Amino acid sequence: MDMDNILIDGLEYVNWNRDLFIKAHAGGLTAIHATLVYWEDTKESLKKIDYWDNLIQSNSDIIMHVKKSSDILDAKKTNKIGIIYGFQNSAPIANDIFLVEKFFSRGLRFMQLTYNNQTSLAGGCYEKNDSGVSRFGEMVIEEMNRLGMIVDLSHAGRQTCLDAIKFSKKPVAISHANPNFFHQSIRNIDDDVLKQLANKNGFIGLSLYPYHLKNHGDCKLEDFCDMIKQLVNMIGEDNIGIGSDLCVNWPNDVVMWMRNGKWTKKIDYGESKDKNANWPKPVSWYSKPEDLSNFLMGMISKGINEKIAYKIAGKNWLNFMKNHF
Repeated sequence: MDMDNILIDGLEYVNWNRDLFIKAHAGGLTAIHATLVYWEDTKESLKKIDYWDNLIQSNSDIIMHVKKSSDILDAKKTNKIGIIYGFQNSAPIANDIFLVEKFFSRGLRFMQLTYNNQTSLAGGCYEKNDSGVSRFGEMVIEEMNRLGMIVDLSHAGRQTCLDAIKFSKKPVAISHANPNFFHQSIRNIDDDVLKQLANKNGFIGLSLYPYHLKNHGDCKLEDFCDMIKQLVNMIGEDNIGIGSDLCVNWPNDVVMWMRNGKWTKKIDYGESKDKNANWPKPVSWYSKPEDLSNFLMGMISKGINEKIAYKIAGKNWLNFMKNHF
């Protein structure tokens, strides 16, 4: 078994079907962190897990549920894609810390403290004033550490990131974002947070979502790879992976639901400057899950050291996850 060639996408939101799984499988993906939930409440989130459990069961010849990091290696050995469950919000646990373990027992392995907005745990990146991590948030982080659930700081505010990095006993992740030095975006991360993250062995999954990229959907592979080289120089080669944030096979109304949930009656356009209510145009070189293998070769062709490219394409994520579950 070629243990070098482990391909892990650290976050995708795809409306999966059999055909898409077959294509991703043919593309050699080893594991995918799949977003199950954004704004759903407890009951709706449990239904989403039921839905995914059934989806995995009905495609069990090519995909499997990852509950332990060793399952990723089993997926590789048995030629399947490992699916890792994640929530992009803490809404499902409401104000009940006991629900963290309930969701963990159902296979949840990543949970964001916030999704753009203030929650009872922490402050979101869109808030005028970032509260940082709350008392409840500290208790939830402690519980997540105990269980082996990864604290995900994507969509969190700057102070929340710094608080969580400092408070968490285990390394935390920003599963999908880019450095601000590459592109100034509400969701992207400044140098200080990146350095603090890496100092505690934390992790960043680099995003291919157009609004996180220089020149958006016209971002060149070369520019993205130059950013990777700069980031490696800043925080080292072990703390970086891919969290593409690919959103594939969804109708346009889903992107508006992601931005608006049930929290506003007005329309919120998120990071779209031109009030675009449709999905932004993806980059041509990473627009579907199976593109990760081509992107790996693309990194090498643009001058990224081959060993580092393989680490970024999956091995680093695997090593990070081993510290948790």
